[in-house]
Order: sequence, then structure tokens, then C-alpha cells
Amino acid sequence: MDSRPGTHTITTEVVTIVNMKKSTDTVQTIAKRVAEFRKRQRLSLDQLAERAAISKGALFGLESGRGNPSIALLCQTASALRVSVSDLLGESPSQNAEPFELNGGKTLWKGPKGGSARLIFGTPGPLMVELWEWKIFPSERYEAKAHSPGTKEILYPLQGRLGAEVNGSPLQAGRGQGLFLETDLPHAYYCVGARPVRFHMIVVEPT
Repeated sequence: MDSRPGTHTITTEVVTIVNMKKSTDTVQTIAKRVAEFRKRQRLSLDQLAERAAISKGALFGLESGRGNPSIALLCQTASALRVSVSDLLGESPSQNAEPFELNGGKTLWKGPKGGSARLIFGTPGPLMVELWEWKIFPSERYEAKAHSPGTKEILYPLQGRLGAEVNGSPLQAGRGQGLFLETDLPHAYYCVGARPVRFHMIVVEPT
């Protein structure tokens, strides 16, 4: 819990799909894809763990399909493999142009008060472009590690008021406004006020 005045609960990042079978299927798909990409690049577990700045145990658990991998773990692993998170999910597009559903994708985070983060659409690596929909309730706060150098995000609220921090500097935006963030630094998102905030986020990350 952050002790600063007026701050919010720091929630845990987990892959949480409402349907348990879908959750298990998603985790197993990620496990298979990570192992395939690693072996294709002839990397050992130790080499990939070092490149991704994660523990060998965390990587072994990811490849074994154990537990619920965090968004941070997925992003770090994808970046180290020079692929996208959508590549790990097996959902990146295969054509130069194609439609997608705005209510589709995978929910990769659920907050304790009902918040969620859903990856609607993402492109293959090494240049990763993603569209997310987030919902964060009052008292929820999502803390994120620094992404790859050069990562940028655009956020715009659909309802409610959004708060964000980059390296400790706070920003806010309401409907009709947006935020631009350079997120190769530690950052956070949270709800401002008594109503939940729902927002779309566009991420561009060179992996």
C-alpha cells in the first residue's frame, strides 16, 4: 500500500480470464509460444531470463504453464524475444489489413474492485502496436514497470476521469482530453474521483 496522501491501493497484476477454461487455454498457449520462440532463437532458459531481466524460475513457470503470468512478465519476455504480447497469445494479425472486434481480445488483468485491462488488438513484433481497454474503479491503482526504451502510450478516457503518473509526475484527463506518456520509465494508472474510469490506450513499443 502506498502511504502518500490521496493515493490508491496498488493492485496485483495477474492474467485473470472470467471463464476458467479460457484462462487455462490462454496460459497454455503462452507457455507453448514462449518455448517455441526461445528454441527458434536457440536461447537457453538462462540466456532468455538474463535478456528479459527476470528470474529463471519465473521463465520456467511461464513455459510450464503454471500460475497466472503478470502483464509485466509477458511484456518483458516478449521484448526479450523481439516479438509482441499478441504473438505470445497467438492472436497477432497475419495479413497486411484486416478487421477486428472492439469487444474482442483477452483480459489480462482484473482489479480487486472490478477493474480490468483487455488487450483488444496487437500487431506482431518487433515493432509492437497495441490497443487496450482499461476500467479502473475508485481505490484501484495499477503500477507498471518501465517498458522497453522508446515505448510511448496515448490514453484517452471514454468515461470518468483518469489519473496517470510517469516516474512520480502526476497527470489527469477527462472526456475530450488525452494523455501522452513515455513509458520507458516506471508509471501508473488510477481512477480520479468517485466514478470508475474507462479508457482506451494505444501502445507503441519497439522490442
